[in-house]
Amino acid sequence: MNAMPATTDAIIDEPPATRRFDLSRHRRITGLFDLWLEPGERGGLVVPRKPDRPLTASDITDLVRRSGEAANDVRILAADGARHTELFSEVAGLLAHDVLVSPDGAVVRHHDRQIGNEPLHAVPLDRTTRRVSDWLVIQPPELATPLPGWFTVDHGLVRPRTGVVGLPLHGGVVLATRADFVTRRATAHRLGSASDGLVTIAVTARAGGFLVGDYGGTQRVYDGGQLAALLGDLPLYGSELRLWLTWPSDPDEQQRLRAQAQELAETTGATIWTPPPGGSAELVDGRQDLRALDHAGKPVEWRAHRPRFALGPPALRATPAGLLVPVSASVSITAGTTAGTTSPPAAAPPDFGPAEADEPTAAVPETPLPRPELAAENRRTAYGPAWLSAAQQVNAEQFEAFVVSPVDARSIADGMPSAELFLLAFLDPRSMPEGSRVLRVRVEPGGAIPMELLRAHLPARLQHLRGLREAYLLPAARLDRIFAVDTFDLDRSGNLTSAGTCEAGSLRIRCASPARSIAGLPNEVRRWPTVGTRRAYALLPAERLRLPRNWLRLHRRRPPVQPGRLLLELQVPRARTIDVTATADLLAPLTRVRTQAEPLRTAQVDLILGSRSYPRVRVRRAYRADAGAWQRVPQLPKGPLPTVMARLQPSAPS
Repeated sequence: MNAMPATTDAIIDEPPATRRFDLSRHRRITGLFDLWLEPGERGGLVVPRKPDRPLTASDITDLVRRSGEAANDVRILAADGARHTELFSEVAGLLAHDVLVSPDGAVVRHHDRQIGNEPLHAVPLDRTTRRVSDWLVIQPPELATPLPGWFTVDHGLVRPRTGVVGLPLHGGVVLATRADFVTRRATAHRLGSASDGLVTIAVTARAGGFLVGDYGGTQRVYDGGQLAALLGDLPLYGSELRLWLTWPSDPDEQQRLRAQAQELAETTGATIWTPPPGGSAELVDGRQDLRALDHAGKPVEWRAHRPRFALGPPALRATPAGLLVPVSASVSITAGTTAGTTSPPAAAPPDFGPAEADEPTAAVPETPLPRPELAAENRRTAYGPAWLSAAQQVNAEQFEAFVVSPVDARSIADGMPSAELFLLAFLDPRSMPEGSRVLRVRVEPGGAIPMELLRAHLPARLQHLRGLREAYLLPAARLDRIFAVDTFDLDRSGNLTSAGTCEAGSLRIRCASPARSIAGLPNEVRRWPTVGTRRAYALLPAERLRLPRNWLRLHRRRPPVQPGRLLLELQVPRARTIDVTATADLLAPLTRVRTQAEPLRTAQVDLILGSRSYPRVRVRRAYRADAGAWQRVPQLPKGPLPTVMARLQPSAPS
């Protein structure tokens, strides 16, 4: 490519590695059913060969089922698939499988990185930026969770996962098969954190053993020793392991499964807890815990399978209500009951006399907290995050909820640390990370948006939040309606202990996160350049040449000569830097958010290049200050910024 004239900014538009969708070269993915649809003349979506018949959710479901691949996930090969989210959400519910769609504003193209005549991957391509987007995963509405799907979705590509099918569980893992993956994923997300040292393994009992599937679609029955080997990465020795399963009804299979549970105990050195033979484990929503049931569905005590050489008694005890609790703990909340049964009343807490004057006196609330009534906002109002569309469902009445709080909760006025322009609130603290300090807040009407009714196309970094239940989004522009009440410590069993009162007043966000934010800025910033590749300049010390660890200040125009400095002329690809001025203008209306945008603008910082983008920026030229002018460094090869820095001064770390 010829060099652009030095008097103008270089604009290098790199064509995307895509081509028009070619059905004859389309790559099929095992376990994924592709359905090619187009916009109809009368609205909706149609099959290309029947352009005058808009499809309903039932029509699409029938198309999939008639193909004989109803057990697979579905990918809709249509432009602007997210515009039809309600339609495809209904399809996902009817099929009980995930549906993959293109984002709004994207067309479907083929990824042109294959060699020769190999089949091509379908990818969504943004119409405006001409950049590849990610497929959006729509889960069945009643089974939606933030947990991952059957496939990996990354950089526009859908790839099969490999290995054993395992899903993360609070303090354990879910072992699933293709047939029960969606339901296992939904129930796994609802289980709360367990007692200290208790590991939970959700698995299906089959043929006197444990059924384990892989992402290739096959499955086989493991014995106790094989299951122990599979769980080798978990710290099981001396722990308490709870099996979330349903016993078979056949007596011979029950006897074999009992032997395999004992073998699992001997191999791992853990105490294995199971429901009694013929029984099952049931999820108790109110406690986000598991309860053992007998064959008739009545609460019953868990059974312990202990290694022969176990040291000391178990750390847990089974209660008649079907729960597992620490030996030293008492059950303060009764478990739910089934028809015809009653739960024993909780023991009264011991009376330690009146509290001292300096001890926290905040009452521990009963959880989960009640849900508020909702109302739709019809007028266009500001929320804060740019991806939040207007007319959201918000709380119509005052309610209380919990948010994760910094340890020093008395300085709430300093701001809740976050790299996002929102906070998350939960009605049940057991939905929050174990061992957290939590803040109880009062939310005035209009201050919260329920996550399960959120109308937004979430950015890729926030996709894990989709489908959260009993969770509310507190947008930055509404934080003046959120007031701190008191703080609590949350233990691993989900119990709250008062940590004292906190400073009164509405909440603030202080942009601070070591994971993503740069220089005290939120994740939502204005990027530069908006199109193509542009020229920018960087100044570095000539004597001690190295790149800053976190971010580098850039200039849009060549700065004046500065003795003792090295000037680099850079090629910056699209959206690789933060436009400080535009970001400060964006954040100015959010008075409850503290950022460094305005101080950076005051310090005349124009552009910021994050360290993660150093390898994506190329050096075109380098200059040293000499005799009051910038003198070009001769014979400097072009290349990525870290590589050129090493060549300029090999001894300097980059």
